Amino acid sequence: MPTIRIDDEVYGWLQSQARPFEDTPNTVLRRIAHLGIPSVQMPATQKKVSPQPRIIGQGVKTPQSAFREPILKILQRHGGKADRIKVLKELENIMSEKLTEFDKSDISSGTVRWQKSAEWEVRVMREQSLLKQVHEEPRGVWALTKKI
Repeated sequence: MPTIRIDDEVYGWLQSQARPFEDTPNTVLRRIAHLGIPSVQMPATQKKVSPQPRIIGQGVKTPQSAFREPILKILQRHGGKADRIKVLKELENIMSEKLTEFDKSDISSGTVRWQKSAEWEVRVMREQSLLKQVHEEPRGVWALTKKI
């Protein structure tokens, strides 16, 4: 199979189109291009079917998509927008039973892993026009669009 290189922005968009724990970049592109099921099936060892948290290196990570619904509910409770820090504090309380020890660990940048996952989900929601873009609100404010 040929290898292609894509930049981070395209990769981020591709991730936003993926079904967690089901898709590969190839299956996302096939679906978007309406190419149907590949003629060569993936080996059983490569199939991803479980919507469970995934194991990464030293631990189990809560899927990024698990943060979407709670973030949207928090923003709705606050009239459609709220300070990022406030949302993250409420999100931690709401998801406390779902977050694993691995989620609560720091990543190399010093950020807590689950917070970075939540922020990546916010980025995806902005790309999907569910949340306003960074330049549309004061710094550090997450806000719903009229699409919600």
